[in-house]
Amino acid sequence: MWRLAVPDFENVRENLLAALTFVDGTVVHLLSEIDHSAILDIYAAYDDNFGQPTVHLEGDHLSEELRQALYNAYSQVQIGGRLANYRNQLKLLAELCPYCGYGSVTDLDHHLPRSKYRAHALYAKNLIPSCHPCNNLKRAKGGDSASAQFSHVYLGAYPTEQFLFASITILQKGIGVVYSVEPVASLSADEYERLKFQFETLQLNDRYGPQINIFLGGLRTSVEECGAFGAPPLKTYLAKAHSSHCESFGANHWQSVLLMALSKSDEFCSGGYKTSFGQHRVVV
Repeated sequence: MWRLAVPDFENVRENLLAALTFVDGTVVHLLSEIDHSAILDIYAAYDDNFGQPTVHLEGDHLSEELRQALYNAYSQVQIGGRLANYRNQLKLLAELCPYCGYGSVTDLDHHLPRSKYRAHALYAKNLIPSCHPCNNLKRAKGGDSASAQFSHVYLGAYPTEQFLFASITILQKGIGVVYSVEPVASLSADEYERLKFQFETLQLNDRYGPQINIFLGGLRTSVEECGAFGAPPLKTYLAKAHSSHCESFGANHWQSVLLMALSKSDEFCSGGYKTSFGQHRVVV
């Protein structure tokens, strides 16, 4: 969740030419050397600004014809298009949606909206593999301030400590979990605002509810077996599970954060877990 390795595609020119040329060789837009250099320059400017919005990245210094051609060419990244393989390569950069941490990757999201930043419609670092619900909720987000922007999945600062936390409430039937993004030393003020805006925009507290039930159901047998010997063994088990999840998904994955919160909950570990699961069997 949150971060993916930066895509490294060296065939930028080949992809541009494929997008701007029909299969039969008919040229949609003739890409001159000047055009190619201008595109590479604005891609470099994108990297230098870590993918965050600036007026320069809108590409007004490029010709209107070129910007519109790049905007239209994104249709070739869709299934069945001339750049369908490029799409597949980008989707393979993530096993799960980096925005929510559980959804299957089905879409490519434009970090900077394609409608406003037409020159970046095909740029690999502007295309984020995501699930459809996250892509749909994000839409054309890319405001002028950090509090109206998403954190960049590829280029955003990588925090060295946990910034996502969860609070646990033991209910009469089930468990209540509320996540929150908190400011920490390794997050700049702007990056904190971006992550908080992103979390709220994607409605993750609401969307995590069913996923939490499924995840806890998978832990039920181990939790009940450890809990039968008292709180200390259960806390030890949950702490080890947390450590394992951190190695696999990172400290800020929703499952890692949940496991830490459960391991620190005296109420859960001292018997509250007994009411935190649904029925073992469906009564027919």
